Amino acid sequence: MSHHSEARPPAAFRAIIRLASWLVPPEDRADWYMGRHAALCGLWILIQRGEVAFDSRSQLAHFSMNTLARAVHMRFNVEGWRRWSRGPVFVVAAAAAVLLLVVAATHGLPVTHRVIDAARSLGQKPPHGGYDPRGDMVVGYTFPVAAAVAVGAVLIAIGRRALNRGGWRYWLFLASKIVLAAAIATVLWIEGGAWLRAHMSNETLRGLAGCLGFALAFIGAFGWSVVWSLSDQRRRCPVCLRRLALPVSLGSWASVFDPPSTEMVCSQGHGTLCVAEAEISHSDRWVVLDASWRGMFTPDSHDQTAVR
Repeated sequence: MSHHSEARPPAAFRAIIRLASWLVPPEDRADWYMGRHAALCGLWILIQRGEVAFDSRSQLAHFSMNTLARAVHMRFNVEGWRRWSRGPVFVVAAAAAVLLLVVAATHGLPVTHRVIDAARSLGQKPPHGGYDPRGDMVVGYTFPVAAAVAVGAVLIAIGRRALNRGGWRYWLFLASKIVLAAAIATVLWIEGGAWLRAHMSNETLRGLAGCLGFALAFIGAFGWSVVWSLSDQRRRCPVCLRRLALPVSLGSWASVFDPPSTEMVCSQGHGTLCVAEAEISHSDRWVVLDASWRGMFTPDSHDQTAVR
């Protein structure tokens, strides 16, 4: 048997090591995999030479499961959770999970499907002739949605001026957040409003609180979701899309020449951002850092606020 074949462990255990490496944070993944794979090959050489007294399969299984457990710990410990929660995947995954939870809780969004079916059939003749109440239902849902979209468009046009950096990934992530947040607000309004009105026996209360009040609350929630998406995007690195860390307060609200701002840094060393806190101050300023800064920051450090 050649040395190459002797040092090559069974494919099943090598696959476990490879799968476990995907749980490791990306910045540590390559070195971690090389180290664990080399250790697995070393163990296999000892087994092939008969220097391991115990059953070879149990030894390999124990090593592989121990490696998998270490990878899980690296990903899901406190620091790993904090690191993941600051990344872009967490936001999209959390929003998608909330949307799926609403779909499951309502058993497939029945009211939303009913409104869509009514809108599609508006051009058809009413089943019993005469007045068609489906038109009122479609208008009652369409008008608040149109008003909410208009408010959101205005807010995006205003807030976009502060987002003058980033490539296509940066803008795609922003669009994904806005769409998911808007979808959550819309389905909660449609499904939740129908459930709320079903439990109101008073006609006046149903019309004012269940229809008008909840529609206004929906428009406000829609606008808030857009504002939150823009605010969250404003404080993210345009390169890795992580939330910026280590905020430092600068300036003073009482000063015209030194207005208040907050300076933050990317935990991966991509750059620093100075965010203006007052409308009279200048726009946000992003400063790119060269590669020599990459190792000087602790990944996703705890937020610390200082005042100069």
